[in-house]
Amino acid sequence: MEFRTGFGELNSFVLDSLRGLDETIQYRQGQKRSEEMEKRSDRLAGIQKDLSYMEGSQRSVTNMVILLASFGMLFLTLFLYRQNAIGFDGVLICTISMMGSFGPVVALSSLSNNLNQTLASGERVLSILEEKPQVEEIGGEETIRFDKARAEHVDFAYDQVQILKNYSMEIPKGKIIGIHGASGSGKSTLLKLLMRFWDVQGGRISISDRDIREINTSDLRNMESYVTQETVLFHDSIANNIAIGRPGASREEIMKAAKKASIHDFIMTLPNGYDTEVGELGDTLSGGERQRIGIARAFLHDAPFVLLDEPTSNLDSLNEGIILKSLKEGRGDKTVLLVSHRKSTMNVADIVFEMDC
Repeated sequence: MEFRTGFGELNSFVLDSLRGLDETIQYRQGQKRSEEMEKRSDRLAGIQKDLSYMEGSQRSVTNMVILLASFGMLFLTLFLYRQNAIGFDGVLICTISMMGSFGPVVALSSLSNNLNQTLASGERVLSILEEKPQVEEIGGEETIRFDKARAEHVDFAYDQVQILKNYSMEIPKGKIIGIHGASGSGKSTLLKLLMRFWDVQGGRISISDRDIREINTSDLRNMESYVTQETVLFHDSIANNIAIGRPGASREEIMKAAKKASIHDFIMTLPNGYDTEVGELGDTLSGGERQRIGIARAFLHDAPFVLLDEPTSNLDSLNEGIILKSLKEGRGDKTVLLVSHRKSTMNVADIVFEMDC
């Protein structure tokens, strides 16, 4: 039971990590999640070791019983031989038949189980080892600071579906840039290309006049904050979910970010406040509450380039206005790229780009 429970918890943790892959990459939590996964795996391996010991003990007891039964048959046949009930050939046949009947069956059964487990495990390991990342991480390049961003004649397609074709735009420093357009026009795709979750298939995306394919991945993550349409929450407290934006942040810093995202007052109404568990996938919170926690992460990350993908799509007009006002007043000299299909959201932007399907 304990092994099955631990195995289920590990599966849940892995799935949680996969669902939150964008956040894990953005906020550089891969090492931490990997260490936690390794810790849980080691614990599970310990349980498996205990189970293997128990299985070995049971097998030993079984073999001992078979051995005792075989010797019992030997003594019985010798007794019958001395009583002239059977001949010497009867002693040999009965004893050898008893001793030879159980061993191969037990060994074959164990071999079959172990072989199936080994083949299945090997197949899973090999499939993971054969996976290739969408983009290669960059390191060893000169560190740069954010000055401006630019997309130049960018082409990108998902399989055979062309999303961006010869698209160009300029993102000056210190401005709120709005991107408005219908669903499927490539708004979200452009943000993911700026994050370098994928590489462009044509053209070039640059930051501070350097192609992002030549920028250290760690530098790129540090200079960008990314809020997705569907914020993924990990099965943890609200405070820890916000703190993903900056590991080691104090409670005061977390609360300040939450106030900017207009979620602090709601959190304080909860029984455990910031220590309230959000449940698996944040299912105890509404879509708007999850979205505001995602925005709080971005505020806490405090990057110079903020990418917001439909950040108010799950909010009502009142909370949208509060967040946009806070965004405009609290951004300082940050550059904000704001994607939305709502025209009202574009009112906060200094420059608006229209994208068509």
